[in-house]
Amino acid sequence: MTLPLSPLTAMASAVTLGVADFSGGFAGRRSSAPSVAIAVESVGMVAVPLAFVLLPHGWDLQAALQAFAGGAVGGLGLVAFYRAMSLNLIGVVAPITGFVAAALPVAVGLISGDHLESWQVGGIAVGLAALVFINGPGREGVRNARLGVTLALLAGVSFGLFFILFHAASHAGVTAFVSGRFGSASAALLTAAVTRTSPVIRRSVVRIITIGGVFDGTGVVLYLYATHTGLLSVTALLTSFYPAFTVLCARVFTHERMTPLQAFGAALAVVAIALIAIP
Repeated sequence: MTLPLSPLTAMASAVTLGVADFSGGFAGRRSSAPSVAIAVESVGMVAVPLAFVLLPHGWDLQAALQAFAGGAVGGLGLVAFYRAMSLNLIGVVAPITGFVAAALPVAVGLISGDHLESWQVGGIAVGLAALVFINGPGREGVRNARLGVTLALLAGVSFGLFFILFHAASHAGVTAFVSGRFGSASAALLTAAVTRTSPVIRRSVVRIITIGGVFDGTGVVLYLYATHTGLLSVTALLTSFYPAFTVLCARVFTHERMTPLQAFGAALAVVAIALIAIP
């Protein structure tokens, strides 16, 4: 039996993006979020050869603009995501962002006339319940928890738009990938200028950012491949499993702990992603 390649590639994208997000979030504790985002987007260009192998090579101005816009909004989300994870709340932030990023393509599909299955409705309900538990008092204090949740929600909306716009531009392949990287880096540079933070990373995080950039670039190429050959309703949602791998990395490498309620909420968020992702 031949396994469907697009869903498998989407899951591979989830793994690589999950590792990349942990790496960037960890680096964000030592360097400013905009500087980390700029560096990750720049290093991610090493995935261009992989893009040439897997993706179409056609030029399309509209697709290039869509990818640039998707990259820009994704870059803003990345800055918010890294800032949220710098609050020592990786296990809380990642599931929230993943839930919102998974639910948004479903909403777009509904507006476009797609049918929502009963278990996907249940997944959205479970995700909303997860937000309530995660937003409770944590070990780092209520203020940090609420700020982290707010930033995570912003990042989730941004990533959801990123998935949608990159799906629309996926037929441009390599052009979409490169244009999207420029969009993300430009948004992060603008954020650094507006917030008056340094766009230059600290030397102590060069190694971890290099790892994160390679994984991030690879993950985006894999997503473009998956969504070009598959449906948005499947590929974007499967890719949204990435928080599971971000949380796993946080548990293994930083031994991050949460309150029992927050841990329960994070688990519910992962369950919500799984329910929404079932086609």
